[in-house]
Amino acid sequence: MIGLLIVTLSFVLYRRKALLMLRALFSARYLQQLLREGKLSKESLYLYSILLYLVTLPCLIIAFFQFYSPALFETYSLHTWQIYGIIMGVLVTVFLLSQFILSYFATIFNYQEERYLYTATKTLFRFYNALLLVAVIPFIWYAQIPSLIFFVYFPTFVIIFFAFFLLFIRNISGISRIHFFIYFCSLEILPYLLVAKLLIINI
Repeated sequence: MIGLLIVTLSFVLYRRKALLMLRALFSARYLQQLLREGKLSKESLYLYSILLYLVTLPCLIIAFFQFYSPALFETYSLHTWQIYGIIMGVLVTVFLLSQFILSYFATIFNYQEERYLYTATKTLFRFYNALLLVAVIPFIWYAQIPSLIFFVYFPTFVIIFFAFFLLFIRNISGISRIHFFIYFCSLEILPYLLVAKLLIINI
């Protein structure tokens, strides 16, 4: 319900910008138009996309373990809302950590413009992924079709992720490929590894 409310607010309050975001992930022309109209990270729609992602992704993770590893719930004797809160906390931590690393590398390599491009394309990735989750999760949970996780969500997620990756690569100019590799590993892999290590140590 919260996810649907956020989607509704996004398209009611920012209809033109939201439609532009839907087109921009698969079109460099629309992405350039999106960037020319101002930095997306400074608009409320950016916060809506993050919030939508943080609200919907824990639902997918809970559904996955509920159907494929129900013993996890019994082992730790946690209620669904407690697990949801833990996953939300992990995702928020990963997001803040990745933002800190992005700011650090953008400063030391002097890639401020590339930072905004990365933020914009990653926002598109979150936005598409969250919309996909809003559509898929009700079928997984209420229609009892967990196989949709593997046959619908994961393949579409991979397509969206590679679209995000290629879009960023095609639009960067003058950036070292070595630096980009550091960017990518630091922002997309390192935060999850650090949080996973902290969780493993404490559990």
